[in-house]
Amino acid sequence: MVKTKKIAGTNPSGGFAYHLDFSLPFIAVAIHAGHHVREELLCHMALDSGQRKFEEDTGTDLMIKGLGNAVWALESRAVYDLNRSRDLALPLTPERFWGTRVYETLPTPEMNLKSLKNYDSFYRFMETCIESILDRFGVCIIYDIHSYNISRQQAKGIKSPPVFNLGTALLDKSKWERVIELWLEQLGSISLPGIKTIVAENHVFSGKAEFCRRMSSLDKKVLVLPTEISKVYMDEIKGNIYPDIMMAVKNELQNAILSHINRLKI
Repeated sequence: MVKTKKIAGTNPSGGFAYHLDFSLPFIAVAIHAGHHVREELLCHMALDSGQRKFEEDTGTDLMIKGLGNAVWALESRAVYDLNRSRDLALPLTPERFWGTRVYETLPTPEMNLKSLKNYDSFYRFMETCIESILDRFGVCIIYDIHSYNISRQQAKGIKSPPVFNLGTALLDKSKWERVIELWLEQLGSISLPGIKTIVAENHVFSGKAEFCRRMSSLDKKVLVLPTEISKVYMDEIKGNIYPDIMMAVKNELQNAILSHINRLKI
């Protein structure tokens, strides 16, 4: 078995942070957790902090911190979106940001290039980490953790959006059916104070975005589980987190991940 050193820190550009001990064959990732905007971009922004936070997956970094293998974004998806292809990652038009104008004046080409370099840096890092886990275990499960705005789904006519939604549209279910079913089962066992746990598959999101596509294409032994959590743990409009519910989400989700990976007996 290949030995891999523990690593932890922030990448040089400040785009993401990580902690990996490579003790188990998984990585928990929160690619939309970031809120930071580089100083050089702030003067170009049309969105304030609160408006950006509505579109970010606030708190998903807190949900995975403490796990043996975790990577989370620090820069806002209003700078670049890691869940879109490189040519669409910069939200330079409203169409790339849910119809909302991100920039009052567009960043310079040099600023855009820096953002894309940070985008590339994240994917190079992930590929290296996945390769290390594959070398050691022969398989890598990626828990791709997101959150979503309940109000936006209700506006679409979904009266009771699920607390957890797993997107499986890009997954090879003939190969990973048991692993997927076990993850849905684990999500269903999560208990949150005052909240009924509802789990769905491909209901509000189907998991067709870039991160899942790109990581899944690295190797047939990589499984990405795009998992959406409704923002029951916060006021999605004001951006305030409910501490008790957040702590419950963190504890229960981490227990679910560890229980799931151990049940697979890899």
